[in-house]
Amino acid sequence: MTDTRQHQQPLQHAIDAADNAILQAQDAEHQLQRALQQADPQRIQSAQAALAQAKINVQQAQEQLKSFPAHEFGTQTAQNAQQLSQAAQDLTASEAKSHMPKQIR
Repeated sequence: MTDTRQHQQPLQHAIDAADNAILQAQDAEHQLQRALQQADPQRIQSAQAALAQAKINVQQAQEQLKSFPAHEFGTQTAQNAQQLSQAAQDLTASEAKSHMPKQIR
């Protein structure tokens, strides 16, 4: 019984990392939305940094999940992988929105 749980630990760590990366991505997107609404350049810059870090964490979580064989863990990781993929797309879209145009003088 203990052996089964020990084998599941790396998978659980990958799932937890995926969940954390998704939450971080959502938080970074909300932070950016607030910063853009306030039109605060410092907050926008901070939110852009949070987006960049969230994007890295999402990519790392995706790689972690890919390390588990799909035929063994496919159903357990498929939903997390899909959520991570959506989070990555959302982060890319948010990054595109956050680039401020240069002022015309």
